[in-house]
Amino acid sequence: MSKKAQFVVIILDTATDMEAKAKKFYSDLFLSKIIGEQYVSEYLSIPELFKVQNDFNIEVLRIHENEIPSSFLQLNSNRIFNEKIEASKPICIEHIVHFSAEEIQLLFNRVEEIARQRKHDFIWVKIFESDLILRENLIEMGYSAFNYSGTVAENLPAKQLFLKKEIN
Repeated sequence: MSKKAQFVVIILDTATDMEAKAKKFYSDLFLSKIIGEQYVSEYLSIPELFKVQNDFNIEVLRIHENEIPSSFLQLNSNRIFNEKIEASKPICIEHIVHFSAEEIQLLFNRVEEIARQRKHDFIWVKIFESDLILRENLIEMGYSAFNYSGTVAENLPAKQLFLKKEIN
């Protein structure tokens, strides 16, 4: 069976697995277990993932292969969250946990398909500057850097970059 990107319903087993994968990913990305776990506790912990489940503006997309989950990201279509973006109907992609270039491409191909189906005209992505694999893959997929004028989270463990892609 091949890998595919699907929406996820957050239940305890799912949240536990996602939190563990996020801790590993961010600990490796930030080159510090303490910093990685601290970041996850604030943004991708089990309680935070359950908050996402109850927010109808945020959805989680995850890669599955033979029922085994892997990489994931969050789609945020909240109008207030996206109000600083100059587009008719933007969507933000954030909290991207990935384990291969192939999975990045599968996730973002699905994101673009969803954006077209829902008539979004602009995808913007929050990434960490140190995530070179993600940045390079997104640039290859047609995303480009832009200056975000909205509020940026403070005290992040690494500098954030913002990428965009217009959807037709």
